[in-house]
Amino acid sequence: MDVFGREPRVPKGPYVRVILFALVALVVMALPLVAQDPAPAAPASPESAAQTASAPPPQAPALAATESAAPPTAAPGTGEYKAMTLWDMVKSGGPVIVIILILSVVALGMAIYFMITLTPNREVPLQFVKRAQAQIRAGDLRGAYQMCEDRDEFIANVLRAGLRLHGHDRYVIQEAMQSEGERRAMAMWQKISYLNNIGVLAPLLGLLGTVISMIGAFGAIAYNDAQSKSLVMAYNVAQAMVNTAAGLALAIMALIFYYYLRGRVVTIIAHVEAHASEFVELLTGKGAPE
Repeated sequence: MDVFGREPRVPKGPYVRVILFALVALVVMALPLVAQDPAPAAPASPESAAQTASAPPPQAPALAATESAAPPTAAPGTGEYKAMTLWDMVKSGGPVIVIILILSVVALGMAIYFMITLTPNREVPLQFVKRAQAQIRAGDLRGAYQMCEDRDEFIANVLRAGLRLHGHDRYVIQEAMQSEGERRAMAMWQKISYLNNIGVLAPLLGLLGTVISMIGAFGAIAYNDAQSKSLVMAYNVAQAMVNTAAGLALAIMALIFYYYLRGRVVTIIAHVEAHASEFVELLTGKGAPE
Protein backbone atom coordinates (compact mmCIF):
# COMPACT_ATOMS: atom_id res chain seq x y z
CA MET A 1 0.00 0.00 0.00
CA ASP A 2 2.89 2.33 -0.74
CA VAL A 3 0.62 4.29 -3.04
CA PHE A 4 -0.50 6.24 0.05
CA GLY A 5 2.82 8.03 0.13
CA ARG A 6 2.87 9.17 -3.46
CA GLU A 7 3.43 12.91 -3.38
CA PRO A 8 2.19 15.16 -6.20
CA ARG A 9 5.04 16.57 -8.22
CA VAL A 10 5.72 20.27 -7.89
CA PRO A 11 6.66 21.94 -11.17
CA LYS A 12 10.13 23.43 -11.20
CA GLY A 13 9.38 26.00 -13.91
CA PRO A 14 8.27 28.83 -11.57
CA TYR A 15 11.57 28.67 -9.67
CA VAL A 16 13.54 29.10 -12.89
CA ARG A 17 11.37 32.05 -13.90
CA VAL A 18 11.86 33.64 -10.47
CA ILE A 19 15.64 33.50 -10.87
CA LEU A 20 15.45 34.98 -14.37
CA PHE A 21 13.15 37.78 -13.23
CA ALA A 22 15.49 38.53 -10.32
CA LEU A 23 18.46 38.88 -12.66
CA VAL A 24 16.49 41.18 -14.96
CA ALA A 25 15.40 43.29 -11.99
CA LEU A 26 18.98 43.67 -10.77
CA VAL A 27 20.09 44.81 -14.22
CA VAL A 28 17.21 47.29 -14.41
CA MET A 29 18.02 48.69 -10.98
CA ALA A 30 21.64 49.21 -11.96
CA LEU A 31 20.76 51.31 -15.01
CA PRO A 32 19.49 54.42 -13.11
CA LEU A 33 22.69 54.52 -11.08
CA VAL A 34 24.65 54.81 -14.32
CA ALA A 35 22.18 57.27 -15.84
CA GLN A 36 22.40 59.72 -12.94
CA ASP A 37 26.13 60.45 -13.33
CA PRO A 38 26.38 64.11 -14.38
CA ALA A 39 28.22 65.06 -17.55
CA PRO A 40 31.37 67.20 -17.19
CA ALA A 41 30.51 70.89 -17.32
CA ALA A 42 32.02 73.11 -19.99
CA PRO A 43 34.42 75.82 -18.80
CA ALA A 44 32.60 79.10 -18.21
CA SER A 45 33.75 82.36 -19.74
CA PRO A 46 34.45 85.40 -17.54
CA GLU A 47 31.31 87.17 -18.82
CA SER A 48 29.02 84.27 -17.97
CA ALA A 49 30.68 83.86 -14.58
CA ALA A 50 29.99 87.52 -13.78
CA GLN A 51 26.35 87.17 -14.84
CA THR A 52 25.97 84.04 -12.69
CA ALA A 53 27.45 85.75 -9.66
CA SER A 54 25.17 88.78 -10.01
CA ALA A 55 21.97 86.74 -10.58
CA PRO A 56 19.96 85.64 -7.49
CA PRO A 57 20.23 81.89 -6.77
CA PRO A 58 16.93 80.09 -7.73
CA GLN A 59 16.90 77.71 -4.78
CA ALA A 60 13.34 77.97 -3.50
CA PRO A 61 11.50 76.25 -6.42
CA ALA A 62 14.02 73.42 -6.59
CA LEU A 63 13.85 72.93 -2.85
CA ALA A 64 10.04 72.79 -2.96
CA ALA A 65 10.13 70.23 -5.78
CA THR A 66 12.61 68.14 -3.83
CA GLU A 67 10.49 68.14 -0.69
CA SER A 68 7.36 67.14 -2.61
CA ALA A 69 9.11 64.40 -4.60
CA ALA A 70 10.69 62.36 -1.83
CA PRO A 71 10.04 61.77 1.89
CA PRO A 72 12.50 63.38 4.31
CA THR A 73 15.25 61.13 5.60
CA ALA A 74 16.61 63.41 8.30
CA ALA A 75 15.05 64.84 11.42
CA PRO A 76 14.12 68.52 10.94
CA GLY A 77 16.70 70.90 12.28
CA THR A 78 19.17 68.23 13.35
CA GLY A 79 20.74 67.04 10.08
CA GLU A 80 20.96 63.48 11.44
CA TYR A 81 20.04 60.41 9.44
CA LYS A 82 16.63 58.93 10.28
CA ALA A 83 16.52 55.15 9.95
CA MET A 84 13.58 53.65 8.06
CA THR A 85 11.30 51.69 10.38
CA LEU A 86 9.21 48.67 9.48
CA TRP A 87 6.08 50.81 9.24
CA ASP A 88 7.91 53.20 6.91
CA MET A 89 8.79 50.24 4.70
CA VAL A 90 5.18 49.12 4.61
CA LYS A 91 3.96 52.63 3.73
CA SER A 92 6.59 53.03 1.02
CA GLY A 93 5.98 49.61 -0.49
CA GLY A 94 3.08 50.63 -2.69
CA PRO A 95 -0.07 48.64 -3.50
CA VAL A 96 1.73 45.34 -4.04
CA ILE A 97 2.95 45.24 -0.44
CA VAL A 98 -0.69 45.13 0.72
CA ILE A 99 -1.29 41.93 -1.24
CA ILE A 100 1.90 40.42 0.15
CA LEU A 101 0.86 41.27 3.72
CA ILE A 102 -2.58 39.67 3.20
CA LEU A 103 -0.95 36.50 1.86
CA SER A 104 1.41 36.52 4.85
CA VAL A 105 -1.51 36.48 7.29
CA VAL A 106 -3.24 33.72 5.30
CA ALA A 107 -0.08 31.60 5.12
CA LEU A 108 0.63 31.99 8.83
CA GLY A 109 -2.95 31.06 9.75
CA MET A 110 -2.91 27.95 7.55
CA ALA A 111 0.49 26.90 8.87
CA ILE A 112 -0.66 27.12 12.50
CA TYR A 113 -3.89 25.25 11.73
CA PHE A 114 -2.10 22.44 9.88
CA MET A 115 0.52 22.08 12.60
CA ILE A 116 -2.26 21.56 15.13
CA THR A 117 -4.43 19.19 13.08
CA LEU A 118 -1.97 17.21 10.93
CA THR A 119 -0.24 15.10 13.57
CA PRO A 120 0.41 11.34 13.72
CA ASN A 121 -1.26 11.10 17.13
CA ARG A 122 -4.45 12.59 15.75
CA GLU A 123 -4.64 10.74 12.43
CA VAL A 124 -3.33 7.38 13.73
CA PRO A 125 -4.21 7.15 17.45
CA LEU A 126 -2.56 4.15 19.04
CA GLN A 127 -5.44 3.42 21.43
CA PHE A 128 -7.88 3.19 18.53
CA VAL A 129 -5.59 0.81 16.64
CA LYS A 130 -5.22 -1.51 19.64
CA ARG A 131 -8.93 -1.51 20.38
CA ALA A 132 -9.84 -2.21 16.74
CA GLN A 133 -7.36 -5.07 16.55
CA ALA A 134 -8.78 -6.58 19.72
CA GLN A 135 -12.35 -6.38 18.42
CA ILE A 136 -11.41 -7.98 15.08
CA ARG A 137 -9.55 -10.82 16.78
CA ALA A 138 -12.58 -11.37 19.03
CA GLY A 139 -14.87 -11.53 15.99
CA ASP A 140 -16.76 -8.33 16.87
CA LEU A 141 -16.63 -6.89 13.36
CA ARG A 142 -19.89 -4.98 13.77
CA GLY A 143 -18.54 -3.26 16.87
CA ALA A 144 -15.31 -2.39 15.07
CA TYR A 145 -17.26 -0.99 12.12
CA GLN A 146 -19.48 1.09 14.41
CA MET A 147 -16.40 2.46 16.17
CA CYS A 148 -14.96 3.52 12.81
CA GLU A 149 -18.24 5.18 11.85
CA ASP A 150 -18.05 7.46 14.87
CA ARG A 151 -14.51 8.68 14.06
CA ASP A 152 -12.90 10.67 11.25
CA GLU A 153 -9.22 9.80 11.58
CA PHE A 154 -7.17 8.63 8.61
CA ILE A 155 -6.76 5.08 9.91
CA ALA A 156 -10.45 4.85 10.88
CA ASN A 157 -11.58 5.63 7.34
CA VAL A 158 -9.16 3.10 5.85
CA LEU A 159 -10.27 0.36 8.27
CA ARG A 160 -13.94 1.12 7.66
CA ALA A 161 -13.44 0.58 3.93
CA GLY A 162 -11.97 -2.85 4.64
CA LEU A 163 -14.64 -3.87 7.17
CA ARG A 164 -17.37 -2.94 4.71
CA LEU A 165 -16.13 -5.68 2.36
CA HIS A 166 -15.38 -8.33 4.98
CA GLY A 167 -15.95 -11.82 3.61
CA HIS A 168 -14.60 -11.04 0.14
CA ASP A 169 -11.24 -12.09 -1.23
CA ARG A 170 -8.04 -10.60 0.09
CA TYR A 171 -7.31 -8.49 -2.98
CA VAL A 172 -10.83 -6.97 -2.85
CA ILE A 173 -10.40 -5.86 0.76
CA GLN A 174 -6.89 -4.59 0.08
CA GLU A 175 -8.02 -2.68 -2.99
CA ALA A 176 -10.83 -1.00 -1.05
CA MET A 177 -8.50 0.06 1.75
CA GLN A 178 -5.91 1.24 -0.75
CA SER A 179 -8.46 3.38 -2.61
CA GLU A 180 -9.63 5.00 0.61
CA GLY A 181 -6.02 5.59 1.63
CA GLU A 182 -5.28 7.25 -1.71
CA ARG A 183 -8.25 9.56 -1.32
CA ARG A 184 -7.33 10.62 2.20
CA ALA A 185 -3.64 11.04 1.35
CA MET A 186 -4.47 13.22 -1.65
CA ALA A 187 -6.68 15.39 0.54
CA MET A 188 -3.79 15.92 2.96
CA TRP A 189 -1.37 16.78 0.16
CA GLN A 190 -3.91 19.20 -1.25
CA LYS A 191 -4.21 21.00 2.07
CA ILE A 192 -0.52 21.72 2.50
CA SER A 193 -0.02 22.49 -1.21
CA TYR A 194 -1.56 25.92 -0.64
CA LEU A 195 1.53 26.89 1.34
CA ASN A 196 3.72 25.79 -1.55
CA ASN A 197 1.59 27.85 -3.96
CA ILE A 198 2.02 30.93 -1.80
CA GLY A 199 5.76 30.29 -1.63
CA VAL A 200 5.95 30.23 -5.44
CA LEU A 201 3.66 33.23 -5.95
CA ALA A 202 5.24 35.56 -3.36
CA PRO A 203 8.55 36.25 -5.21
CA LEU A 204 6.61 36.98 -8.39
CA LEU A 205 4.51 39.56 -6.53
CA GLY A 206 7.66 41.08 -5.08
CA LEU A 207 9.18 41.35 -8.54
CA LEU A 208 5.97 42.91 -9.84
CA GLY A 209 6.25 45.62 -7.20
CA THR A 210 9.92 46.03 -8.10
CA VAL A 211 9.12 46.55 -11.78
CA ILE A 212 6.39 49.09 -10.95
CA SER A 213 8.80 51.03 -8.73
CA MET A 214 11.55 50.95 -11.34
CA ILE A 215 9.12 52.40 -13.87
CA GLY A 216 8.69 55.30 -11.44
CA ALA A 217 12.47 55.61 -11.15
CA PHE A 218 12.85 55.86 -14.92
CA GLY A 219 10.02 58.39 -14.97
CA ALA A 220 11.97 60.49 -12.47
CA ILE A 221 14.98 60.43 -14.79
CA ALA A 222 12.89 61.47 -17.78
CA TYR A 223 10.55 64.11 -16.34
CA ASN A 224 12.01 65.60 -13.13
CA ASP A 225 14.51 68.43 -12.97
CA ALA A 226 18.16 67.81 -12.25
CA GLN A 227 18.06 68.65 -8.54
CA SER A 228 15.08 66.49 -7.57
CA LYS A 229 15.85 63.65 -9.99
CA SER A 230 18.26 61.79 -7.72
CA LEU A 231 15.97 61.90 -4.66
CA VAL A 232 12.89 60.74 -6.55
CA MET A 233 14.86 57.96 -8.17
CA ALA A 234 16.33 56.88 -4.82
CA TYR A 235 12.84 56.78 -3.29
CA ASN A 236 11.54 54.54 -6.10
CA VAL A 237 14.55 52.24 -5.85
CA ALA A 238 13.96 51.92 -2.09
CA GLN A 239 10.32 51.09 -2.80
CA ALA A 240 11.45 48.41 -5.25
CA MET A 241 13.76 46.88 -2.66
CA VAL A 242 10.97 46.79 -0.06
CA ASN A 243 8.70 44.85 -2.44
CA THR A 244 11.46 42.40 -3.33
CA ALA A 245 12.39 41.80 0.31
CA ALA A 246 8.75 41.34 1.36
CA GLY A 247 8.10 38.81 -1.41
CA LEU A 248 11.21 36.81 -0.57
CA ALA A 249 10.44 36.85 3.16
CA LEU A 250 6.92 35.52 2.56
CA ALA A 251 8.22 32.83 0.20
CA ILE A 252 10.83 31.66 2.70
CA MET A 253 8.30 31.48 5.53
CA ALA A 254 5.70 29.62 3.45
CA LEU A 255 8.19 27.09 2.07
CA ILE A 256 9.68 26.38 5.50
CA PHE A 257 6.24 25.50 6.85
CA TYR A 258 5.41 23.52 3.70
CA TYR A 259 8.48 21.29 3.89
CA TYR A 260 8.02 20.75 7.61
CA LEU A 261 4.38 19.74 7.13
CA ARG A 262 5.32 17.54 4.18
CA GLY A 263 7.51 15.54 6.54
CA ARG A 264 4.57 15.14 8.89
CA VAL A 265 2.31 13.92 6.09
CA VAL A 266 4.91 11.34 5.05
CA THR A 267 5.13 10.11 8.66
CA ILE A 268 1.34 9.83 8.94
CA ILE A 269 1.10 7.89 5.68
CA ALA A 270 3.86 5.52 6.77
CA HIS A 271 2.01 4.74 10.02
CA VAL A 272 -1.25 4.17 8.15
CA GLU A 273 0.44 1.79 5.71
CA ALA A 274 1.91 -0.29 8.53
CA HIS A 275 -1.36 -0.61 10.46
CA ALA A 276 -3.42 -1.14 7.30
CA SER A 277 -1.28 -4.16 6.40
CA GLU A 278 -1.95 -5.62 9.86
CA PHE A 279 -5.70 -5.07 9.48
CA VAL A 280 -5.69 -6.78 6.08
CA GLU A 281 -4.09 -9.85 7.66
CA LEU A 282 -6.65 -9.85 10.47
CA LEU A 283 -9.63 -9.45 8.15
CA THR A 284 -8.49 -12.28 5.88
CA GLY A 285 -8.12 -14.67 8.84
CA LYS A 286 -4.31 -14.71 9.00
CA GLY A 287 -3.81 -12.59 12.10
CA ALA A 288 -2.19 -14.19 15.10
CA PRO A 289 -4.47 -14.50 18.15
CA GLU A 290 -3.63 -12.61 21.29
